[in-house]
Amino acid sequence: MAQATYDNIVRHFLEEENGFIVYLSDDSAFARTLRSIFHRDIGFKGEVLFTYASQEPALRKCRELARDGVPCLIFVERMLGGEPTTDFLIRMGRELPAVPMILLTWEATQETVAYFFELGVARVLVKPVSANTVIQAMAQTLNPPVFLKRLMGRYEERFNNGDFDGALDTADRILLIKPSSVQALVMRGDALMRIGDEDQAVQAYMTAHEAKPMYMAPLIKLASAFRDMEDERALAYLKTLDEMSPLNPERKIDIAEQHLLRNEQEEAEAYLEQGMAVAERETRSMVGDLTTRIVDAVFGVAPELAVKYLYRVIDSKRRLGRDDLTHFNRLGVILRGEGRWEEALEVYEKALGIDREDPAVHYNMGLAYWEGGKRSKALHCFEHALKSDPLFFSSSVGATLNIGLLYYDLRQYHDAEPFFQHALSLDPENRTARKRLDAIRERQGS
Repeated sequence: MAQATYDNIVRHFLEEENGFIVYLSDDSAFARTLRSIFHRDIGFKGEVLFTYASQEPALRKCRELARDGVPCLIFVERMLGGEPTTDFLIRMGRELPAVPMILLTWEATQETVAYFFELGVARVLVKPVSANTVIQAMAQTLNPPVFLKRLMGRYEERFNNGDFDGALDTADRILLIKPSSVQALVMRGDALMRIGDEDQAVQAYMTAHEAKPMYMAPLIKLASAFRDMEDERALAYLKTLDEMSPLNPERKIDIAEQHLLRNEQEEAEAYLEQGMAVAERETRSMVGDLTTRIVDAVFGVAPELAVKYLYRVIDSKRRLGRDDLTHFNRLGVILRGEGRWEEALEVYEKALGIDREDPAVHYNMGLAYWEGGKRSKALHCFEHALKSDPLFFSSSVGATLNIGLLYYDLRQYHDAEPFFQHALSLDPENRTARKRLDAIRERQGS
């Protein structure tokens, strides 16, 4: 394609579509380069560039433009203030997947570029870069063939509306026009999977993978399909993906889960370590979610690993907030399950440093004291929780029953009675609550 054609595509985006460019970077020199490209090379004299040196304002601007139906493209610097912008790319991909992203970097490897593409980046530009290269990247990002763009939009609309047969028909029409379209093959596989034809879906993904082995989407789909089908091939495809894009921490957790299913704990732990290390380096916002996934994966088979990673995420935080109370409470529950109630109490004490009045922390602390045989201290914790939130237990049969049972064990039957009544309102067949309530009423009648 001639350079003049690239220029025309970008000019059309700015003039006819009234598009804007968002620029997230602390490289002011490149911002000047972009302005020069638009004014001198493209010949557009209006102001189209919004520049930001921090992530939140840039994200707000993209949201605002998307909400108003204004097309935009965003340039994102790989490193901002000495930190990777991976978190920003993830948020953009999740919240605004239709906004095309071009990543700017001073250096890139095949592995990092592969991960950026997974996150939804359309192009990666390694600086220094010429004006023509910037224009070409923008044009290629903005300009799929019009007829294919319309068909893909129709596919997306049908798929999102649950019309999977119609989506399949649209994918097949794209393949009639462009038989080599790997993207259309993946779309075909997605539609077939939702229709329930798993074998044909896998075949579509396989064909896409064979047509373009370095394109990751078919491999991702194959790994997901085989995992859902509990097929042993899932692990092989996940490892192939990990070799191509080793900076994806969530995939390393996927691999670890597959090893755990095979009772290969040592191999699983190696991938868990790699996943956490990558997240701590690249995507700190994901650390909490990854820890939750790890705990879910290992809790039943290796509770000591769950304890290890919960301590790790807590200790790695520079500043703890209310969102972290979930990690403290979960760690305490696991420690109590291991009989380590005194250690659980230490964890809950640290949690109270975040919020002295959190009812869940006080309740869990009461359970730890109770398991240690210290019933009076347990009751004090329960009552503190009730003082902080008199209804904290109201939707939980277990919490309601525990409070009633402790009062009952301490022979405070009058206090225990309403909790057994509430437990029965939540679970009319609860035999423990019924038995204790009958005993209290029999005692009252005597």
